[in-house]
Amino acid sequence: MKPAKTASRPSASKIGTPIYHRRRRDWQDDRNLILELFKIVSKDSKLYSPADSAVLEFLNEVNSIEKSGFEANANAFLLGVLLRESIQDLNKKQGHYNLKIHAIKLPANLTSALQRVEKKLTKSGLKSKPDIRLSDLFPDPEIRGFALERMHILHRSDLTSYLNSLILKERNSLLGYSATIKDLIHISEHKIKHRKLISQNKFTTDETDIWIPELRLGIEVRNSWEDCQLNDLLFILKNTLKIKCAKYLAIVCPDDLSDKTFHSLREIERQQQIDSLSIIRIGDLGNYLDQLIKITSSEDV
Repeated sequence: MKPAKTASRPSASKIGTPIYHRRRRDWQDDRNLILELFKIVSKDSKLYSPADSAVLEFLNEVNSIEKSGFEANANAFLLGVLLRESIQDLNKKQGHYNLKIHAIKLPANLTSALQRVEKKLTKSGLKSKPDIRLSDLFPDPEIRGFALERMHILHRSDLTSYLNSLILKERNSLLGYSATIKDLIHISEHKIKHRKLISQNKFTTDETDIWIPELRLGIEVRNSWEDCQLNDLLFILKNTLKIKCAKYLAIVCPDDLSDKTFHSLREIERQQQIDSLSIIRIGDLGNYLDQLIKITSSEDV
């Protein structure tokens, strides 16, 4: 039975923001973000006054960076960090944003602002607080006791060595398929819980990974994609529609999934094989849930 078309489904293409707005994957993301804003700032005098010293300093800095090149340019990296922080602030304030409509606050003294970013990024927390205690890092007594034992046995009571070891193990685990899937599910659950929604997990091959009864939303998590997986994926989605009477379906993938792979996956949505389906990156899940909550609330009135 083909489900009724959901006209009010949020458009994933409108929800999504460019990945380089949220995180940096390489120097090209810095370049794309800086030049995107440069184009807006230099052309839209209503959003950014040409007489504003902050605007002039930003334009001059970008021109300087462009002359010397973006790759391996420390100022380009620092400016990218600064702009992403400003975009995050704008997003928190507006709930959503469009750089062509909403102006971000450019620092009055860009050189000083870049220096502050560099200082913040290179500052060592342990060096700035030499008297740090395990109780600060591990407030839970049981965890602290375990950490003390492991640190003593394996790292000769060297806290820095122990912390480095923990981070290395986590990094290696994240390279594995199952661990990455678990991380995506945990992040999704956090965003769901933050909105006071109740979710259910079912890690089987016949239904989506996460089910949210209140929204009648099924979420399937994917950290990779091959076209040969299409039939299995469609089976899971259609089965969830049938068994759960789902109104909405979403496929959530990592922020750092390559653009080529992401757009290949988005073809399923574009072809409208399942009307209620949205395919989004994990960074856009919160916005997607907020829009569904608004739609559901308006339908209940």
